[in-house]
Amino acid sequence: MDNSVQNLLTVFIQSNTLNFLVVLAFLIWVISKINIGGKLEHLKNQIKSYVNESEQEKQAADERLSDIKEKVQKLPEEIKNIEKSAKNSIDNLVLKSKENFEEKARDIDNNVKRIMDLETKKFKSKLTAILSEASIDLARDNALKQLENNREMHDKYIYEAIDEIDGTIL
Repeated sequence: MDNSVQNLLTVFIQSNTLNFLVVLAFLIWVISKINIGGKLEHLKNQIKSYVNESEQEKQAADERLSDIKEKVQKLPEEIKNIEKSAKNSIDNLVLKSKENFEEKARDIDNNVKRIMDLETKKFKSKLTAILSEASIDLARDNALKQLENNREMHDKYIYEAIDEIDGTIL
């Protein structure tokens, strides 16, 4: 048996099995030093973290998309409201402008009436003054003609004037 064990050892040494076992032992030792399991677990956790972050970002993006879609659906109604508001504003401006114009027109009419009344009064006053002066001139001329034609009347007025002067002196 001794020989057979020796033969077995010789075959074993000459075959690649020994080399294989040495390389395998070395790889096991390297793997144990490298801690591949821990590193794989760490990579696995990182990948899970990235996946979770991606899912959260996708969910946030879906929510934003949903909000945007909702806003887009409400957009025609908002446009109608804006158009209605703009139309109301324009109508109010037109109405105010019309009221302001009418008020200014009334003010101008009132000013024209006042000016016309003043000018009419001035004209009447001047006309009255002219007519009064002409009347006085006619009355004086008529009185002078009557006094010239009627000496008795002339004397009568002179005596009446003297009597009045005497009455005021006494």
